[in-house]
Amino acid sequence: MSKSYIKKIKLSYIEGWINKRLKRNVISIGFDVSTYSTGIAILRTTDTYLILEQTHIIKVPKLAKFATTKQMLDNINLFLSQLEDFKKEVSKKHTLNINRIEDCFLRRNVKTLKALARYGILVYGKFRDISKDIDLIMPISARKKIGFKKSSKLVKGTYLKKEIINYINMLLGTKIEKDDIADGIVLALGGLIEEGE
Repeated sequence: MSKSYIKKIKLSYIEGWINKRLKRNVISIGFDVSTYSTGIAILRTTDTYLILEQTHIIKVPKLAKFATTKQMLDNINLFLSQLEDFKKEVSKKHTLNINRIEDCFLRRNVKTLKALARYGILVYGKFRDISKDIDLIMPISARKKIGFKKSSKLVKGTYLKKEIINYINMLLGTKIEKDDIADGIVLALGGLIEEGE
């Protein structure tokens, strides 16, 4: 499920907002890895613009609490199939300079942690041959890189997701509604930050 926003924003505006310099003339992809809905965003920079090239979601069915091994493997196979299709589509259009994949958030239950670790490594394995600079990054680190600060230490869950969506929409002038897409953008944008910033 791909969507092309093709949104152009002046780099000077973005850099002024986040108070950091972005790499020029590169393409960055961000993967917000999830057990059911993985959000992906592709950003490109020129000498003067940041361009939101494309967003994409990979969906697999939600599993029951006591899912069988077969059901889990079926979901992994479905995820891999969609990931492979997306890789083929992307590799025809882009040369990926930077790839940032969400690392496992450790406050989850063991089942979720295992699933996130599996999916994150599957993305890493599939995309490492077409990404020059590929890395796993914690969501909090990616948000910090792009200047996101939650309104209160108490904000979490759905409220935190809404704040991240609002931040990205204000920053890019978009109308994104899905938190997995907003998180994919956070990861891709974080990859564009110049080292030492």
